[in-house]
Order: sequence, then C-alpha cells, then structure tokens
Amino acid sequence: MDSPSTAGPAPRRRRALRSPSRISGVDAARCLALLGMMAVHVLSTTDEFTGDPTVAGWLFTGRPSALFALLAGVGLALLCGGAAGPGTRERMTWNRKAVAVRAVLILVIGLAVAMLETSVAIILVHYGLLFLLALPFLALQARPLLMLAAIWVVLAPVAYRLVYLALSAELDHFAESWRLWHSPEFSDLAQPGLLAMDLAVSGYYPLIIWPAYLFTGLAIGRLRLTETAVAVRIAVVGALLAACTYLVGRVTLAVSDIVPDLSAATGMPEPVVRSELLTGTLLPLIEDPRWHLLATPHSGSSLDVLHTVGTSLAVLGVCLLVTDRLGALAAPVVGAGAMPLTLYVGHLAVLHLWRDDDGPLNSPEVSGPVIMVLLTVLALAGGLLKHALGRRGPLEAVTHAAGAAAAGPRPA
Repeated sequence: MDSPSTAGPAPRRRRALRSPSRISGVDAARCLALLGMMAVHVLSTTDEFTGDPTVAGWLFTGRPSALFALLAGVGLALLCGGAAGPGTRERMTWNRKAVAVRAVLILVIGLAVAMLETSVAIILVHYGLLFLLALPFLALQARPLLMLAAIWVVLAPVAYRLVYLALSAELDHFAESWRLWHSPEFSDLAQPGLLAMDLAVSGYYPLIIWPAYLFTGLAIGRLRLTETAVAVRIAVVGALLAACTYLVGRVTLAVSDIVPDLSAATGMPEPVVRSELLTGTLLPLIEDPRWHLLATPHSGSSLDVLHTVGTSLAVLGVCLLVTDRLGALAAPVVGAGAMPLTLYVGHLAVLHLWRDDDGPLNSPEVSGPVIMVLLTVLALAGGLLKHALGRRGPLEAVTHAAGAAAAGPRPA
C-alpha cells in the first residue's frame, strides 16, 4: 500500500459545465437589432434630392432584421442548455413544448398587430414559424448545427431562385403581384395558398431563406459565449465575412452591366437604380445569374445572406466582448434587449399613432427623426426599468407563463 507521502494527488472531479440562460452581450446585441429595425421603419433610407443612400440606408437596411433572427437561434440554444447541451430527454421535451406554445403566441400576436397602420413589413409571424421550425433541431450540438447552417446558407439562395423561376413560369404576372410589404393578418387565413406563398417566397422574410440565420444562431448558442476567445473568434470571422462580401457586391455593381440593365428594364435613372440596389427597395433581376453576386438587402441572394450573417456575427461578437466591461452603463441596453417582443410590439403601436390619419402623433411637426428619438428613449427607459425591477417584460412574461403552464412541471 502506498504511504500518504508517496501517493499521487487525488483525481480532480470534473465540474459539469453550466451555461447561463441569459448572457448580457446577447441581450445588448438584440437591443441594437431592435433599434436598427426601428430606424429603418421611421427614417428615410434614400435622400429625396440626390437619391443616394442615407446613413440609415447604408447601415440598417437588411442587417438588423437578420441579426434579430440569428439571435432568436442563439436564445433558443441558451434556453436549451447552451454549451452544456440539451440535458435529459425529459428536459428537452419540456423545452420543446414551452417553445412551441411561445411560437404560436408570437404568431398570433403578429397576425393581430398587422391590423395596425404601421407601413412596416412585420416579422412576428415569420419569427413564430422559425421557432416552430427549430423544434426538431434543439437537441443538436454545435458541430451538426454549424453544418446545417452552412448548407442552408449556401443552398437556400439557389433554391429560392429556382422556386421563383418556377412560379414565374406557372403564374402570370407573378413578380408584379408580390405583396412584398404585406404583413400576414387574420384575414389572410382565408387564402392559405396565397399566405403560404407570401411566407415562403414572396414576403419580406421568405422562409426558404431565413432559417439560415436561425440555424447559424442555434450553432453559435452552443458555443461557450462567456469565454473571451470565443467572442473574439465570432467577431473576427463575422467582420471578415462582412467585409469580403461587401467588397464583392460593390465590385459587381462597378464592373458589371447590372445597373444599366435594370435601368433599361425599369425606366429608372441609373443613379437611382444603384442607390436602391444598396438599400434594398428595388428587387433586382433574379432571373439573371449575377443576382447571386449582389448584396442587396432583403434580396435573398447568396451574397446578401453571407453578408448579413457576417454583420450579425460581428455585432454579436463585439457585444459579447464589451457589454460586461461596461457594467451598469450597459443596463438600459441589456434590459431592452431582454424584452424584444414587448418593445417590438410597442414600437408598432407608436408607429400606428404616428401614421394613422387620426393618430395623435400624426402631424407635420412630428418627423421621422423625432419618432426615432422617442422610440429610442422609450426603449432604453424600459430597459432600465426592467433591469431595476428584475422582471420579464409584459409580453415576455405572458408567453413564458403560457409556455410553462402548457409544458407542465419542469424536470429538474
């Protein structure tokens, strides 16, 4: 028998990895996504005199909504264990039930707020459907999720273009009949075929494309996001991807004939066409293979998807690196990002008061910049209040309670 003096040290018991369900950097990134979407909803994206993109047009068209969808995947992964994994089969079943109920409630809320006068392509119905789509994949680990995300990012734009061309061949005036800015509402349930086409292909957030962001977020949420090295890699990879794809898109505009071709097809001056290709308000010629090399926001092209995945990762990585270091200064931003459903619906209500003919905010004195300041102040004030009270946002509390009640007792 070894004596105590010669015996080796007792083996250290490996501590189980525990991942937090909330990470302040993720919430901060979600707040930036919300504010970016609000900016596009109220500020002009093109200069009315020159036709050039405004600052809001350059920065916020397409990117915040992609970040919002990617963070949905991150949030679902954190809910289901994060880097520690999904846990037991019973816990995974409970999580799926809770997520499914939340998804349905978000979908219903989306159908309801679409009846407001907002002039916004509302994302909530698509958001709820993305949650439902995620259910079979919530138990996967980072590696298979990364593979799934890569496959979707690469192949979805190709599939989207093929579906578009097939529908164009089958349906007369298909492109001209798109309800691009239409937000699904309850009355659309009477036309399920048209609604399905809106959601999958011809809407502003086509579900052929947008799972690319969801699966990327799910994969990222399985990483150890609290580690500095992981956050740095996310930020660097995202920044490089965003920069390279932006450069390719600008070179395509500069050296190809896509701008004069679109000008001839639409009758719009070339500077206007170029500006709108940069801000996403003009659908490019998807029949043309050069479409894949345009980073036009919301176009669903290969370069658009790669670029917005890159910008989303870059913003998330930076937020993971700096938020905790800011301490209490970041509380309003973190708190706002922790109640995205409440703030998104709230900003739609403000837009209704502004854009409805009989709304109390509908007056020439209340401009877009004024509304943007109001929305920003309300969002950050709400975030600070949420942080001080330590409670969920109102709509988050409702959806969480409903999901928990439907799923039953939570497994240990």
